[in-house]
Formats: sequence, structure tokens, C-alpha cells
Amino acid sequence: MLKSYLKIAWRNFRNQRFFSLINLLGLSVGMAACMVIGLYVTFEKSYDNFHTDADRIYRIELDAYQDQGKLAWRSATSYPAIVPTMKKDYPEVEDFTRLYDADNGVVSFGDRHFRETNFFYADSNALSFFKIGLLKGDPKTALVGTKKVVLSESTARKYFGATDPLNKTVKLDTTSYLVTGVFKDYPKNSHLEIDLLFSYLPDPEAQTSWGWYDFFSYVKLRPATDPQQLEAKLPAMLMKYNGDWYRRSGKKNVLLLQPLRDIHLESHLNQEAEVNGDGRTVQFLVWVAFAILVIAWINYINLSTSRALDRAKEVGIRKVVGAMRAGLIRQFVFESLLLNLVALCVAVGLVLALLPSFNSLTGKSLLFAQLFDSQLRRMGLVVFFTGTMLSSLYPAFVLSDYQPVAVLKGRFAQTARGMGLRQTLIVIQFAASVTLIIGTLTVYKQLRYMQQQELGFNKEQTLVVQAPSVTDASFPTRSETFKQQLISQNLAESATGSAYVPGIEILWTNSFRRKDQNRENFNTMFITSIDNDFLDSYKIGLVAGRNFNRSFGTDSMAVLLNETAVSTFGFKSPDDALNKEIVSGDNPLHIVGVVKDFHQQGLKMAKDPMVFLSLYRRADRLRNLSYYSLKVRTGDLPATIAAVERQFEQSFPGNPFEYFFLDDFFNQQYQSDQQFGTVFGLFAGLAIFIASLGLLGLISFTVARRTREIGIRKVLGADTSTIVMLLTKDFMKLVLIAIVLAAPVAGYLMNDWLAGFAYRTSMGAGIFALAGVLATLIALITISFQSIKAALMNPVKSLRSE
Repeated sequence: MLKSYLKIAWRNFRNQRFFSLINLLGLSVGMAACMVIGLYVTFEKSYDNFHTDADRIYRIELDAYQDQGKLAWRSATSYPAIVPTMKKDYPEVEDFTRLYDADNGVVSFGDRHFRETNFFYADSNALSFFKIGLLKGDPKTALVGTKKVVLSESTARKYFGATDPLNKTVKLDTTSYLVTGVFKDYPKNSHLEIDLLFSYLPDPEAQTSWGWYDFFSYVKLRPATDPQQLEAKLPAMLMKYNGDWYRRSGKKNVLLLQPLRDIHLESHLNQEAEVNGDGRTVQFLVWVAFAILVIAWINYINLSTSRALDRAKEVGIRKVVGAMRAGLIRQFVFESLLLNLVALCVAVGLVLALLPSFNSLTGKSLLFAQLFDSQLRRMGLVVFFTGTMLSSLYPAFVLSDYQPVAVLKGRFAQTARGMGLRQTLIVIQFAASVTLIIGTLTVYKQLRYMQQQELGFNKEQTLVVQAPSVTDASFPTRSETFKQQLISQNLAESATGSAYVPGIEILWTNSFRRKDQNRENFNTMFITSIDNDFLDSYKIGLVAGRNFNRSFGTDSMAVLLNETAVSTFGFKSPDDALNKEIVSGDNPLHIVGVVKDFHQQGLKMAKDPMVFLSLYRRADRLRNLSYYSLKVRTGDLPATIAAVERQFEQSFPGNPFEYFFLDDFFNQQYQSDQQFGTVFGLFAGLAIFIASLGLLGLISFTVARRTREIGIRKVLGADTSTIVMLLTKDFMKLVLIAIVLAAPVAGYLMNDWLAGFAYRTSMGAGIFALAGVLATLIALITISFQSIKAALMNPVKSLRSE
């Protein structure tokens, strides 16, 4: 029986090469696209799954509310006193650990200096809490005490080569640490990137503070603990240990438990350890994969049922010689399964060949071997066999239902019911395709909007150099000399220093109030330090008052506000804010100017209220200087960078020279959105291609069935345009219906996506019109190719062929 099925399947494939190849190509491309999306989605959802107790680990989220219940910020970090207090007061907490992100620093061994960013100060139990096994060293003691460090395998190799790093000494800036362990490189699918772990901060405030909220705090709950019930107890804990401050300030904090596995895709808070993924993006791609497979299987149903006349005699004869309907159904289902299996093999080959290019496009490190991961394999097999069976059963029942008497007497004809189903399926295909076209156009419009929007500052020709971490008492003088040397040597038109540059999240915050208002009226402000040249260098305008000036002795206690801060404090206007005082703690600060609002973090984020302090508040040190911004001249940029590097090394020996161009760096904020747009557009294009293949097959079949009619019409005087219109009008009606149905669905989905941007474009009627035009053109091109070919055919040949 199996041999007979194989022989019949091969015969049909050989006799109907064109339709079979269309089916095979559509299914192969669809399956390959779904496999790649499956790899991407599985990888994104695998973050932090490698923790054996991941389902019991939670990170503490700290939400701060100001007057009248206004949410000030939501932070991934919290007070260091929270988790030890939870462990003490609540038996539901089995264990806890804390990490303090040091942001960046220079780590040195001998004459080798590296600026590191992926390191933390960690509680002594962090290794056991996160199940970080040491390749070398004792995990029980590696971080116990002070001035100890454990390194990742690749970091140890970078510093020490093949030499054993244990008991060697490295310096973090100017402090020495003993290497006590080496761990296997931390997995990439983690919300943390860890290259080094230093022993926890010795500062007592790092243990007991209820105000210093820069610590990533994690708890592990005991089995069967309800996290929501524990979360409900946390407000009482805050009032018990920090209630005096809440009552005095009128503020409120809320603590939430974030499941470890949800952080990567669902958490978008202030002070995230790394840039997280986007759960909505992943969900969008899941729907795209579903749409692609549905379109491919619809092609199979349409082309199989449209060939009913071709297989009617075969079915009639087989029934006459005794074939039962159940046997015929098994045969047609087997043929479908066989074609899908061949398509699956081709799809696997396509994935193997194209996966490196996809990795390059997305910046991911997806592995072909992940296709055989147990979870993805099970899910893929369920989808494959379910889709194959569902797409094959209707054609199988239709083809097996033919009555042999009617067929063999020539009285068989296709029914309107079958035609109606095919038309419905075409509408579904193109509705999905139009939805994807609208989605692609919306993504690209939003990306262009973000990149072309006025940012409020000039980022062009700006070379940003990391300020030195290894400094001494002479640093303020050497810093000024460094900037002046660059200008005097014509290496830069201007040089300015600051704690932050645009494009970097400001982590420095504090609560301020107007001195002339009640002590309870505090507002959270985002703080940065700048020198006197920052505003001029970045072309950031003042709307009131003046800039910092070192000739004013009182500027050590002066501040600038941005327009959003003026509004947050409740001043009537920028001019009204001038010469007023704001207070942080007991320190009054004098407002000397108001800065025009600019986008510190691009258009995905709202403008924050900002307070600008002077770098020169103290004569003996520069306050939080982290970056030099140099407006370099156009020309030989490599030579300019080399000359700046020589001057930097001369001014700040023992510090690595690191730089970036601000325009490239700033646009990296949109990199994930650009990648999403490219990936979305790629798979949308594949879906449209597969739908077009199906349409091509159907118009080819229609032309073949109407060859005699076309010949008679041409003999009676019909011209080419009339024939083309005859063949295309019915299909184009279906495409237009698909456009109408797709528009509201696409509008709903893409407006939901745009809601994730603080500053966003509108979809507008133009996108829907353009999507409709594109879909219509694609359909016309697909249909016209066969229609024109049929219309140009010699009618004598057409009639003879019948």
C-alpha cells in the first residue's frame, strides 16, 4: 500500500510540476521563516532559565510616588536594607543577595589597563545564589571579606593569558584586589552581563541604608510561597523601618517582586543592568510566523482543490475498481504529509544556509543546534503535524467525494461551494499580507521620525572621550590643560566636560523642593554636572538667565534647570524661576538659568526634569566628570583621533583611551527598533511572496481551464485588454476586500506598538493607502503575467488544445 501511495504521489508531482513546485516553494520558505522566528523567540524567552531555582527568584522593584500620588520613577534598583530585612522579618524568604553596579572603571594588572563595564560589587553569597560555579577557587570564601575579586574565564585570559590568576593582584582604579576565583563565562541569555565580581562594598550604608537605592536586590522564596501575598506585606515593612521619612516628606514608595524570568522581556525600568528585550516585539514575531504558515498552507488547500477536475477521473476509476473513500482519504493525506516532509527538509537546509546572515542582521548568536532543543522540537512537531493534517483533510474529503458515474460520464463540474472557499482563503491570505505591509510601513515611519526629529542639541562631529578613572589631586589642573591643548593644537573647535552626554541614562537623582514652599513638596530631579562650555558646545539654548561662570564665586551653589523642571517645581515661567532657591536636604541652591529642553535619551523616553550642577563646585576636584565632548573638525578623522589619544595618554597616564562618536552612539538607542523593523519587513516580504505564489498558481490554473473560452472570445473579436480584464477582475475584487478587512486590524495592532514610544508618529491615512496600492500592484503583477500570456495566445492553438 505504501509503495502504491509513493508511486501515485510521484506521478502527480511529475505530471503537475508547476503547481507542485509552487506548493513546495511556498511551504519550504514558510517553514524556514517559522524556524528562524522560532529560534529567535525561544532565545529571547530563554533568558535566565538556566538558574535552577529561577521560578523562586525575584528582583525587588522600587516605585517612587510624589505629591498627589504622581509616579516619579520606577527603578530596577532598591535600598540595600530591604532584602536583609525581608529575610529577617518574613520566613517566606529563603535567601537574598545584592549587586551594586559600579558602571565602569579601569582594571589594571602590571602595565595592562582595561576599562571594564560589566562588573558588580556582590554579596559574599552571590556565587551560590546565582549558581555560578568556580573553575578555580573556593566559592564559599571567594567573596567573603573585602578587596577580593573573581573573574570570568575570558576576562582571566585577557589579563593573565595562560598564567594561573589565583592569588594575583589587580587594581580597580587605585584600589588593589586579590583574585580568588575564576568562573565559566556567564551565559549570554541573562539580564546581567558579568565579567568580574568584587567583594561587597565595605561602606556601612551599603548594608543599612533606606535612602541609597542603587542596589540590585534579589530574594529566593521558599517553595510553595505565594509572591503576591508576600508583596502585600511589604508596605508595612517600609512604614516600620522608614515611616518617619514617609510621614515627614509626604512621599510613598512601593516595592514589587519581579519574577527573574520576566525581567528581560517585561521590565523597562530606570537603572536596568542591561538593555532588555521587548515582549511585544517577540509577540509580534510569533503572529508573523503564524501568518506565514497559514498563508503557505492556504496555498496548498487552494491549489489542491482547484485541481479537482484533474484528479476526478483518477478517483472515479479507483472507486469503480473497489477503492473505499477511507482509503482515498488516507492516500491524499499521505501525499500532503509527503510534500510537507520534503518541504521541511528543504526548509532545514535554508535555515542552515541563512542563519549566519540572520545573526548578523539581528546581532544575536542563534545556533542551528537549538532547532533540536527539546522544547522547540516538541512545539515544532506539534505545529507541523497539526498544520499538515488540517490543510490536507479538506482537499482529501473533497477529492474522495466524487461520484464515479458522474465523473466517467463527463457530467462532473466544480461546485460554487469549492470556489467560495478558495475565494475566502485568498481574502484571508491577502488580508494577512496587507496587515504585514501596514506594520512594516509603520515601523519604518516611526524610525524615520525618531532619527529626523529635532533633539534640542547638536550631536554632529562630536568625539566623546571617556574621562580618566585613575586620578590624583592634580586632576582638575590636568583636565583643564588637556582641553586647552586640544583646542590650541586645532584638534577640536571646542572641548567640554560633563557627568553625562546625550544618549546615556542619567542615574544620578535626588529629591528637591522649592525653598519657599512646604517641606513636604519634594520632587525627584535627574542631576548632571557640566562645565561652563557644555551648553555652547552642544548648542543648547538658554531660555532665561545665564550660564555658569567661574568668575562668579557664588556659582559653587548655583544650578540650572531645564524647562520640564521649571514646570515640575510649579514656577509660572522660566523668568519666574530665576534667583529662586531649591533645597536638597539642608543645602539651598540658587537658580541662575533655565536651559531649553532637549532629548537626553532619544524619543522613546519622555523628557525628565533636570538639574545642572557645575563641575567646579569644589576647587579640589571635579564633580562626577565622566566624559569629554570634543567638537572635531572635518577632514582626516583617524589622524585627529590618534593625536587626541597621544595628548590623553600624556595627560592621564595609566588610563586606557576610549572614545565614540556621539551621533553613532545616540542612534544605537534605536538599534533594537531598527533590527525589529528589518526583521519584520523581511518576514512580511516572505509572507507576501508566498501569498503571491498561491495567487500565481490559481491564475495559472484558471487560465488553463478557460483556454477554450479565451480562444472563442478572441475569434469573436475580443482584444488583449478585454481578456486581461476578464481574468483579473475577480481576483482583484478579492484583493480589495482583503485591504478593507486588514486596515482596522493593522491599525489596532500598530497603534498598540506605537504606544511604547513617548514621542511617536501617527499612522495617518497615507500608510493605509500606500499599503493598499502596494498590495494591489503585487497582485496585479502576479496576475497580469499569466493573463497577458493567455490573452496573446493564438486562438487557433487554444481551440485545438481543447
